[in-house]
Amino acid sequence: MAVFMGAVMVLIPKMAALLMEGLMPVSDAASSFIQKHFQNRGKIYIGLDSAVGTGHPVTLTMALILVPVSIFLAFILPGNQVVPLADLACIPYMLVLITPIVHENGFRGLIVGIIVLAVGFYIATDLAPLITSAAANVNFDMGGAAAISSICDGANPLTWVITRLGQLGDGIGLVVPAVVAIAMAVWNRMRIVKEAKELHAEQA
Repeated sequence: MAVFMGAVMVLIPKMAALLMEGLMPVSDAASSFIQKHFQNRGKIYIGLDSAVGTGHPVTLTMALILVPVSIFLAFILPGNQVVPLADLACIPYMLVLITPIVHENGFRGLIVGIIVLAVGFYIATDLAPLITSAAANVNFDMGGAAAISSICDGANPLTWVITRLGQLGDGIGLVVPAVVAIAMAVWNRMRIVKEAKELHAEQA
């Protein structure tokens, strides 16, 4: 089992990274084309899947260290009812965005990763009844488990917030995310206009 999980932890992120890295030249070419033909739009970013960063040495190192840490946390965190198994292979994907935020500093990344996992366990525990109910509704084989959850998708703070807002009723679950989305769109528009003005000032 340990050999199997070790192989999964290393091979799956590496395979995903190789596939996504093949898109990097396409992304760079698309970015150059857009910048050339849409110079008045400011800086334009090309989005890629987070799997691009799963093969980064710092990300993989943090993930391998946090596998035993996550199991340890699962047993010592008070109130936690989730023990990870299959989701251990998803830890690299949870750490992808942490690596650039900590400027590839592995120690700081581990500290942030532990916090992310701890919060994730509580979110996964809170959403376990809903996830279990959804699985039962589609006749998913839970292997005799009384409840199931996830520390990857099931522990996403945004997922948790939207889910809980949706349970408040009176359309709050729709209104609040809509207001936040509109506010972020307006802010992003202002940022784009500002960057375009700065770009024009530099070219003048």
